[in-house]
Amino acid sequence: MRGRVSNAEAGTSRKRQRFAIADDGEADSDIEVQEARSQLRGDGNKRARISDAGSHKISRRRRDEPTPDSTEEGSDNGSDDGSDAAPSEAAVNEPPSSPPKTQYDALRDGNFEHLAHEAEDDQHATQRLLRFRPERMGDNAVADNAILQSIECINFMCHERLKCNLGPLLNFIVGENGSGKSAVLTAITLCLGGKASSTNRGGSLKSFIKEGCEHARLIVNIKNEGHDAYRPEVYGESIIVERHFSKKGTSGFRVKSATGQTITTKKQEIEEIVEYFALQVDNPLNVLSQDNARQFLNASTKAQKYQFFVEGVQLQQLDNDYRLINENLDGMVAKVPDQEARVKHAEKELSEIKQKMDAMQGNVKIRAKYRVVRGQMVWQQVEAEERRLKTKQDELAECIANVAEMEQQVKEKQTELDAADERITRLEQGIEEAKAEMGTAQEQAQEAELAFKEMGKEVKRLVVEEREAKGSLDNAQQNVKDTQEKIALEERRLEDANGQAHTAKLQDLEEAKKKVEDAKKAVDDNKAAEPRLKELHEEAKKRVALKEKEFSSKKNEITFVDEKIRALERNMRSLYDGYEAAVPRLVKAINENEHRFKHKPIGPLGAHIQLLKPQWSAILETTLGKNLNGFLVSNNEDSKVLAGMMRNANVRDCPIFVSKNRQELNLNGHEPDESFDTILRVLKFDNNLVRDQLILSNMIEQVVLTPERTHGEKIMFDGSPPRNVKAVICFQTGTRGNGLRLTENHGNLGSSPIQIPNNLRPRMQGDTGSETVFLKEQYRQLESEYRALEGERRRLAQEVQRCDTDVKRNKAERNKLEAKARNAQVAVEHVEQDLDQFDGVDGRLQNLKEQLAEYMQERDHHGLQYGALRVKKTAQNAELEELVRRKREAVAQFEDAKERVNKVERKHKQKKDGRRVILTDLHSAIASVELFKERVTRKEEQIRAQQATIDEFTEGAIKIAPTRLEIPEGETYESLEKLYKTLEKRILEAEKRQGMSEAEINKAFVEKTEAKKREVGILNSILEVNQGLKQTLNIRLEKWRNFQRHITAQSRSNFQYLLAERGFRGKLLFDHRRKLLDLQVEPDKTEKRTEGRSTKTLSGGEKSFSSICLLLSIWEAMGSPLRCLDEFDVFMDNVNRAISTNMLITAARRSVNRQYIFITPNAIEGRAKLDKDVKIIRLTDPRQRRLDNMQ
Repeated sequence: MRGRVSNAEAGTSRKRQRFAIADDGEADSDIEVQEARSQLRGDGNKRARISDAGSHKISRRRRDEPTPDSTEEGSDNGSDDGSDAAPSEAAVNEPPSSPPKTQYDALRDGNFEHLAHEAEDDQHATQRLLRFRPERMGDNAVADNAILQSIECINFMCHERLKCNLGPLLNFIVGENGSGKSAVLTAITLCLGGKASSTNRGGSLKSFIKEGCEHARLIVNIKNEGHDAYRPEVYGESIIVERHFSKKGTSGFRVKSATGQTITTKKQEIEEIVEYFALQVDNPLNVLSQDNARQFLNASTKAQKYQFFVEGVQLQQLDNDYRLINENLDGMVAKVPDQEARVKHAEKELSEIKQKMDAMQGNVKIRAKYRVVRGQMVWQQVEAEERRLKTKQDELAECIANVAEMEQQVKEKQTELDAADERITRLEQGIEEAKAEMGTAQEQAQEAELAFKEMGKEVKRLVVEEREAKGSLDNAQQNVKDTQEKIALEERRLEDANGQAHTAKLQDLEEAKKKVEDAKKAVDDNKAAEPRLKELHEEAKKRVALKEKEFSSKKNEITFVDEKIRALERNMRSLYDGYEAAVPRLVKAINENEHRFKHKPIGPLGAHIQLLKPQWSAILETTLGKNLNGFLVSNNEDSKVLAGMMRNANVRDCPIFVSKNRQELNLNGHEPDESFDTILRVLKFDNNLVRDQLILSNMIEQVVLTPERTHGEKIMFDGSPPRNVKAVICFQTGTRGNGLRLTENHGNLGSSPIQIPNNLRPRMQGDTGSETVFLKEQYRQLESEYRALEGERRRLAQEVQRCDTDVKRNKAERNKLEAKARNAQVAVEHVEQDLDQFDGVDGRLQNLKEQLAEYMQERDHHGLQYGALRVKKTAQNAELEELVRRKREAVAQFEDAKERVNKVERKHKQKKDGRRVILTDLHSAIASVELFKERVTRKEEQIRAQQATIDEFTEGAIKIAPTRLEIPEGETYESLEKLYKTLEKRILEAEKRQGMSEAEINKAFVEKTEAKKREVGILNSILEVNQGLKQTLNIRLEKWRNFQRHITAQSRSNFQYLLAERGFRGKLLFDHRRKLLDLQVEPDKTEKRTEGRSTKTLSGGEKSFSSICLLLSIWEAMGSPLRCLDEFDVFMDNVNRAISTNMLITAARRSVNRQYIFITPNAIEGRAKLDKDVKIIRLTDPRQRRLDNMQ
């Protein structure tokens, strides 16, 4: 609930204020009393909320009780002659004929002394009214908050959907009967948390749902602006309250912000909002329903008017609250005698136990000895625990010594491991060098063996050819000799017969034959050049074939990378794509037979590794090799089971590693500087055992990765390598994807290539996005290489074409030369025909010469052949001997290199085995250190626990014997216990005679003392609370009486002022003793009598006008910003209706920051002075609206 201070100059919203009453009961004459405030709810910062719980029960009970004058009032109303005038002011104020009903009523009313100054109170109220009432109509202003902006009804009463946008000041809802005007006020009451019964329109929410519908919904929009808005940071400039209910009886609320966001669904928030804005929707005068308006304005009795008044100004609510306080106070006062009896009983019990304590003071010596023995017993226990502590401290010292010893052993083993790693690195470099030498020696041996075999074949062929050439030479020489002799004989014979002509022809013949020989020589030269041309042609074709193979390989590589990119983009890559086809079956078998293993195998190892930098994928896949295919087990038995599963699944390329030590390796001090990328740092493991296995097998923590070869060489070869760097892997210059491993061992520099196999499938996991980017970059590089290969292939193809052209050109030239030779042969044949014209005998000579030439040519040929073969044979024999020597040397070198490789490998294996032993010992030592440290921790915890036990025993001993007692020599806990029991027995016998033990008596004394103290404290607390409640109730009742006094005076002044608006005179007659309220009105200005007439003597219009004045006077005394009145003019004639309407509008315009909602079935345009501050909302019959929609 809230109050406002109305100021004539106020043009804007004023913050609500509570009315403060001075302690002496007198109110400031400059403050307008507008409302009461109940303080039972305790929160001084909130406006009061009118609660229905408890208070209305009392209110309802009070209403049902007949007032002393209710029968009399009824008879007064029933008189027809009008002669029964209203009682005089003295009659109204005369004391009641019977005492108050209850003590609370007497305390509250205070014999009505506060109402004894009626004239003075009316004067002060009139002064305040004239001082603060606005002089002009325009002084009204729109409130910043607490006014209703709109009301929406859905399936409510007769409305299917109705939304009324309300004005901030005056609102007239006009419509015919049945148009649903009253539903607007009912909706406001229900939506803002009011009860269905308070509307007088239905007993439950179900009765308000439109016929034929199952659900209904009400929405009210409340303005929430200005400096005193309600939680503006949450709700904004308006608060939307929504209430929904159904035929099934369900009901709920939603409170929304200005943006439509639901803030809460709790009714408590709505109650807080209504209380904060003091909307008072359950106040019968604040939202005056149709029935209440009819009763109040036309048919109310004096008692009913009074009841409307006290409920409207909240006097009844405060009275109910204070009555509850008084009832609680009576209950607290009734508890005082019972509590005083409890205090006396506690004092009596304490006195009895004191008497028993006095009787227990005998046998002092026995009790003293008893206490000493008891103290010795507890200190004996302390000494026993201290001896146990000393034992544990000795054990702790031994464990600490063991830790130091094992840590020293760890350092020694670590030193041995570093030395072993250094030796292994040197041996690995030696193996690489020896293998390189062995490879060179093997190649040389193979080359020598091949050359020796080829030379042997050649020598054998030369021997055969030499033998054949020697026989052919001897035959040719003999033929030449015989033919020469025949020619000489024939020439002598022909000279004798023919003379010189024949000789000339013979010379022509010789020249023609010479041309034939020249032509044949040219043909032979041409034929000799043909093999070389064909050889070049074949070599070019071979180069093309090799380039085609390389081209095809590059194309397949591009296809492979493209497929990987597509698979990654489709997310189709399987975890086991890079392994044997049977690996998924093996993994499934391991999962299904997990119970067969002590520890489930881990693998394949690559599936547990994620590569963080995909550019190293191929090199690391090659470097780690088959280790990525491996499975890790913890013992030999599991290894045998896994091997059997591999055989069954046909898995042949997955090694098994046995790692019995399953503790994580400690790499502190074993890794290079953090600025280097190592294999370990570019990998992410989901299992540390996998990481440790690769550390043991590949030293991944000490192999540095760098993309550039120059940077890698700078790391390894510029001075000594950095600490904990065993090797550097970089990309090989000039080749895509291939890598290079750089090592340095005591000044011996080494580098070995890392060849990447084609179609290498990754086995390690990778980040899909990063891997896709890397593969796309690789794809672009491959495409560039592919285009370069394509250009080289075209160039080689052109070279093949050129060689083919040379072969064809050589063949065409040979055809020409052969034609020339044939022509020369024809010339020879013509000369020979001329020689045939002689006697014919010269033909014999010619044949002999031709035969001689052939024999000589054959001789020369065979002679040259034989000589060449002999020379070649001699040279090849020498070369063969040299090849035999080189072969022997190469074989010897290969065997030596092979032996060195085997020797170094055996030594490397020994060192690796030794390293594994050292590493196992190191892990064992580390495990021992951790074990002893755990023991140290446990021992320390045991010592702390033992010390705590000692402290606990000592604390208990101090409670029994504050000074540590010396234990007599030879006494044990058992002997002391025996003596203790003996003394205890004697004491118990004495206590038996008393009925209680000493401890029980002491305990009972403490308990009884505390009981008395507690009961006295309770009594004092009750008395203090009662005193506080009495003071509080008296103060509140004093304020209530002041509030009743001033609110009554203000209502009387407002009533007289409103009557004067029409020229009437009159007053309100309050009888607070008998709870009656009556009106006296004199409408005739000329009437001189001071007292007005009773309302019974007034006309209907005058009576209605008087009731409107009464309502407005009470409204002015109320503090709610919302005022609603339903069908106020239904029983008025046109003249009084117009007067009442203008009067309501005028009063509303003078009420600052108030919102009015008037409901009338009659039009108001012709009977009211309308302005922009008046909003008229016309409603039509919902049935007519449905018919219009149907049309």
